[in-house]
Amino acid sequence: MIYINNLKKEVGTRLLFQVDKLVISKDDKIGLIGDNGAGKTSFLKILSGLDDDYKGRVEVKGLISYLLNYKDEAGFCADENYKNQYSPGQYQMLSLGRLLLDKRSFLLLDEPTSHLDIRQKDKLAKSLKSRNIGYILISHDRDFINQTCDKIFELREARLEIFNGDYSFYLEERVKRKKFAQGEYKAYISEKKRLEAMASDVKEQSSKVRKTPKRMGNSEARLHKMGGQSNKKKLDKQVKAIESRIEKLDVKERPREDSKIELRIEDKDKIFSKVLVKAEKISKKFNDKVIFDNAGLEIENNKKIALLGENGSGKTSLLNMIIDREVWVHPKLKIGYYSQLEENLNIDKTIIENVMERSIYDQTKTRIILARLGFKVDDVFKLVGILSDGEKAKVKLAKILTADFNFLIMDEPTNYLDIRAIEALEDLLREYDRPVLFVSHDVSFINEIAQALLIIDGHKIKKFEGNLKDYKVKKKRERDKTGSDNFLKDFRLAAINNRLTMDISQEEREKLKAEYDKLL
Repeated sequence: MIYINNLKKEVGTRLLFQVDKLVISKDDKIGLIGDNGAGKTSFLKILSGLDDDYKGRVEVKGLISYLLNYKDEAGFCADENYKNQYSPGQYQMLSLGRLLLDKRSFLLLDEPTSHLDIRQKDKLAKSLKSRNIGYILISHDRDFINQTCDKIFELREARLEIFNGDYSFYLEERVKRKKFAQGEYKAYISEKKRLEAMASDVKEQSSKVRKTPKRMGNSEARLHKMGGQSNKKKLDKQVKAIESRIEKLDVKERPREDSKIELRIEDKDKIFSKVLVKAEKISKKFNDKVIFDNAGLEIENNKKIALLGENGSGKTSLLNMIIDREVWVHPKLKIGYYSQLEENLNIDKTIIENVMERSIYDQTKTRIILARLGFKVDDVFKLVGILSDGEKAKVKLAKILTADFNFLIMDEPTNYLDIRAIEALEDLLREYDRPVLFVSHDVSFINEIAQALLIIDGHKIKKFEGNLKDYKVKKKRERDKTGSDNFLKDFRLAAINNRLTMDISQEEREKLKAEYDKLL
């Protein structure tokens, strides 16, 4: 359906990406991943016909519909007054709903899960999976990609790498390819060292040829020198041949190895109380909308807790109640708050200056943390004012993770981050030795980090020990048990009804009728 030959996209003097040859079938369901700035959206714009500033050939046979960058390219109502009637999540679902009605077109979707809660994402995943015609979607939500895609395209270092499987397959294959790359690198280094040692030995032999033994007379020395010159030429030629082999070696880059970074504070700055936040009978409403009705809350120490709930259920309201201390909060709690709406960066200072303002670690460790989040070497000296939204988000994360807080509250920390940055954040949070309360709709992130859940449901706050995967297993068991109980109940009702048709005593009949009514 889509045929690509020698596609090259450049931005100024920079090669954004290059795709030599690629065929995309009409039923392919593809997840397009890669670091921010790798060219994912640019790739979709070329396929959709919105960008013709490229070299090479792109041929599309068939219909294509698209929704890019949360804009109205899909043709959904562009009237801002109409758009403002809905929340971002509702508007996104309406935009996607119209697009999904088109059963004939191949779809191009840029971050379709943006603004959607977990229930809405599950609904969208089911709609996509049921399509006969395929799609390419960009998403940083790994669980959503895994549910909806049977092929992964990764834009990395200006090249498109293809993985013929879902996201779980991609993760396994990525490990295999990394091990293979490590093996290639070791073989390259070993061969290079062997050849260098050989060249060094031959050079040493060549240097000895020049010397005439002291015991020789003049005539013998001249003969030695003449024979030596011939040998020396052979040895020097041999050295050049070895050096040429070294130059022709297929150079292999050393695969990056990340060591663990421990983010710890001294015991004197920790809180050892069992409970950090507690409240009973919370009631809150906005105008006529009830948020909490006689709800209870308890947050224990030393846990990383995910706060879940549908859009509009009161998650951000609860976070603000804790931050503003509208509920009981331990008096020694120093709360660090990460929010997309909160600007705690000085745009006139560099990345490293912003983070070091409150960092409890030395500059070396702080720069390692920044490097994990994608800021390499001299990147840390960039002014914050010139950074993209995704880069600013990473600076804010680095700033809050390195500060002297003893309790973190994070509202959608994975928004604006690419998959590698999310994985880096997960690694950092796993090594973070203080409690964290976070809101996220990223299922994979919740399962990686959460040790417990707070779930807002029916204006109440429920607690669950475990991550989202554990919670879903528990709910399934409950549904299965309910189904089993209903089956047994129906079986018993049928048995009683059958018995009542028989000739039985009045006493037994009364007992069976009473049991029948109770079961109903």
